[in-house]
Amino acid sequence: MKEINDSLFIPKTHITSNANCLPAIITWLRFPLIFLIIMLHCYSVQRMEGEHELYFKAVYPFTLWLGETGVPCFFFISGYLFFLSKKSYFGKLHSRFHTLFIPYILWNLLILLLYLFAYILGYPQDINGNSMVDYSFIDYLRLFWDRGSYDDGNFVPLLCPLWYIRNLIIMSIISPLLYYIIRYVREVFLIFVTFWWMTTPNNAFIPQTVLFFSLGAYFSILDMNPLELIDRKKGVVLSLFVIFAIGDILSHVYIGTPANLQIHRISLIFNIPALLLLGDWCVRHEYTSKWLPNAAFIVFCVHYPIVVVLRKFCVAHFSDASDIIHIILYIACVVISTLLSLSIYQILNRYFPKVKNILSGNR
Repeated sequence: MKEINDSLFIPKTHITSNANCLPAIITWLRFPLIFLIIMLHCYSVQRMEGEHELYFKAVYPFTLWLGETGVPCFFFISGYLFFLSKKSYFGKLHSRFHTLFIPYILWNLLILLLYLFAYILGYPQDINGNSMVDYSFIDYLRLFWDRGSYDDGNFVPLLCPLWYIRNLIIMSIISPLLYYIIRYVREVFLIFVTFWWMTTPNNAFIPQTVLFFSLGAYFSILDMNPLELIDRKKGVVLSLFVIFAIGDILSHVYIGTPANLQIHRISLIFNIPALLLLGDWCVRHEYTSKWLPNAAFIVFCVHYPIVVVLRKFCVAHFSDASDIIHIILYIACVVISTLLSLSIYQILNRYFPKVKNILSGNR
């Protein structure tokens, strides 16, 4: 089998229609998962003040039920592919230095230069409530790790979505320890981490990272194909997917319960096998794209600043608008952010391919 690196970061491969070709399904999933992340960020980057009940009810299934599935699914696939590789530990780290670390540094540096450019033009910027006027050299270095707040482990670098890459780098470094834990503790470890994630409030970035990367690693380390297991239990998996999807949406939109968080997170878990089955169906029926999977990494990196600008504009200029208008604006932001991000990829790919290759880790 041709070696694959990481879910969002796998090499360009031709998609086939083999029903059991998991690499092709993973390739197909790259862009849809990025689109889910865009839907999430178009809701979360700029919240509106006051009560907007209709707006929340209308967008919740897209922003949180689906939107929050993107990153856990990427971690799951990344963990699976990391241990599927037959490279040595140092060989894997060498590969990820080029595919993860260098793009991570470059994208954060690019955003920092934009902040500094605005500052030079007379528009000093606040980052996480701290003015750049007061920044020391250490403060600038810290931006590549977090923006100035640990926030119980939910800290993000200057380009916020890249916390995923930062955490993926960390998981790669500690992978030997993780291998032995999963190899010998097995399901007990996964149950413990699941409980940790289920009971941790807010974003829970750290337990989310450990759980879904480990869950993917579990299948590779024990030499199991997750798609084959899911396919054998398809009826049960899809039934639980539907039950918890309905429960998640109803409990947040209509009937609040003390277990809202747990229902939501169980739903996220069952969204992943449902997405794998969807990808399998699309690959078998050749509903694929030759270039969208290749655009995923660039879109992932460029969409966030676009979303921030669009959402701040909408909230600032339509603060008194009805919820119907805000629903329309939300949809418009998702569509415009996606199209602009894809346009940037196309421009880089056509006119600046070397720059594109550097910024995407030669993907």
